Amino acid sequence: MARLSSQFDALIERFAQVLVDRIGASIPRGTAPPRGGKGGRKRDMRCRYPGCKNRSKGPRFRFFCEKHIKLPKKEQEAVLAKWAEKSSRSQPT
Repeated sequence: MARLSSQFDALIERFAQVLVDRIGASIPRGTAPPRGGKGGRKRDMRCRYPGCKNRSKGPRFRFFCEKHIKLPKKEQEAVLAKWAEKSSRSQPT
């Protein structure tokens, strides 16, 4: 009787292994969203200059577009201060 049950156990083990292999092959790897992709928040990439609809060059260029990055530093700082004041008022706390 022991021989019959060991054969049955071997058969069940083989069946389970085949099942695991097939299920594992059908599930795609890397199902987590990529970093900085769909899971994160969307940055406001508009130019900070009032009324400008252009896309900015990003944080490295202080969120100004190609046209407004050429402004004098003092004028850029004034525009950024005005934008920060406006954006902080519009967000509820």
